Amino acid sequence: MGFTYFLPEPSLQQYVENIIVVNLNLNEDFVKELTIVPDYRPCLCFILEDKISAFEHGSLVERENAIFAGFHLFSTVMNLGKNHRAVCVQFKPIGWNSLMGNIPQTELTNNCYDAKFFLGNVVNSLTERLSESPTAALQNQIIQYFLKERLNDSLSPFDKAIAAFIQSAGKISIEETASLACLSLRQFERICNHKIGVSPRMFGKLIRFSNSYKLKEQNPDITWSKIAFQCGYFDHMHLIRDFKQFSGTTPSITEEELHFRSFPYDRATN
Repeated sequence: MGFTYFLPEPSLQQYVENIIVVNLNLNEDFVKELTIVPDYRPCLCFILEDKISAFEHGSLVERENAIFAGFHLFSTVMNLGKNHRAVCVQFKPIGWNSLMGNIPQTELTNNCYDAKFFLGNVVNSLTERLSESPTAALQNQIIQYFLKERLNDSLSPFDKAIAAFIQSAGKISIEETASLACLSLRQFERICNHKIGVSPRMFGKLIRFSNSYKLKEQNPDITWSKIAFQCGYFDHMHLIRDFKQFSGTTPSITEEELHFRSFPYDRATN
């Protein structure tokens, strides 16, 4: 029970962050309704048991068996059900775009879509194979083979520049990143909106917020001031401002309230 992580094979590493196999038996002692804070890594999730639901416009909406989740700029409240089984692919932003083709990523930001809309009916057979596979290791093999058949584009200068921007945790300037991409600033901003889904400035803010939240989850005793320094914030107040923008609340409240999680909500098992 819990989370099993797999690193992508070498041919996928420039596109995929990791493969996550989730197997949770959520009894009465566990948190089932979670507030998922924003993350800059979009996901493809195959739900194998107990469909997840999300609150949208005041109503609980049940998701499909396989969903594409673009990265969100606000928190999402989700219900996982009682027996939550899933196989999730956490993409690097450039990998997400390589899989999706030339679809403007602005259409996916802040949204979840039925994966069949993009990948066709192969989703049904793939979900069935994953559901019938007896081990996490076999599920990982199936999903990585599926991805290798589709992620075969070479990285463009823009892709490499975005990878460097992420590696720096958003600390290198947008102008320098545009130069690495061999583009003017205006060209870089336009392509970033198309291929990533947000402006370079917003993408940098999202990277810093996501990194700071995960750092706190992994190191509960570290102070927010130290997190602000390590994650490239000018000061503690800039971190608080981003927290209010992306999570809708303050760092201290997200720390105290157990239902706040980053994907893949590991603390759900605590």
